[in-house]
Amino acid sequence: MIVDIQLNPAVEPWPRLIEGVLAAEEAGFDTVWVFDHFDGRLLRGTTTLECFTLLGAYAAATSRIGLGSMVVNMANRNPGVMAMAAASVQQISGGRLRLGLGAGAAPGTMWSAEHRDLGIELGRTVADRHARFEAGLDELDRLWSPRASDDAPAYPHPTPRPPVYVGVNSVPLAQLAARRCDGLNVRATHDDLELLLDTARLARAGSERADQPFAMSVWTMWDDALADPDHPRRRYWASLGVDRLVMTCLDPYDLDAITRFLR
Repeated sequence: MIVDIQLNPAVEPWPRLIEGVLAAEEAGFDTVWVFDHFDGRLLRGTTTLECFTLLGAYAAATSRIGLGSMVVNMANRNPGVMAMAAASVQQISGGRLRLGLGAGAAPGTMWSAEHRDLGIELGRTVADRHARFEAGLDELDRLWSPRASDDAPAYPHPTPRPPVYVGVNSVPLAQLAARRCDGLNVRATHDDLELLLDTARLARAGSERADQPFAMSVWTMWDDALADPDHPRRRYWASLGVDRLVMTCLDPYDLDAITRFLR
């Protein structure tokens, strides 16, 4: 099982963030993931760093570790601007980006307070948010396709096209991820984890992309015990077809724990 890491820019200053990422790269973690929030209070902090700015900084400071977003809220930016930001990170990093996307929260939830404050409109219903999400995928396809002619707009273009993962918490989104994207990520403690993974597996098998790989990953809070590949939870996730585990540090990280985790 591939093991990744996610650090919290709401509780770590930049020097600590890059120290942790460089340690994770040296230790052998596959990918470092970043949050997409504007208000650090949502991540237990007093400030935070913007997602693509942070990914670009990580890209410039590292050379091997993968770089991922978990997950970019499709409502947070114009989809075209988001596509160009992701393409820019892909160029700066030399092709190490994994673009994680999400459909976003409902209006009126704690997660939507930052949107109300910034004047970002959220879809009123799940169907609205899923429709906007799929329209955003269409925009990625349009902007990341080869230029139709020499006089077409010279937007940033990702080479190679990064894999797209979907943060999934419902059956319809699991089906959409399987039909359109390269993988999904689910909270490891989700009540419907098995259902969501089985749904995605079946939807992928019946899709036009059935012959292409589809990654299934989970995230969980950092736990030193999960360093053991034979830990019961890791064996359980593997039995479900999970091939990637993201260890999320919401609290300030322990540098020694990062260094020894994969030994």
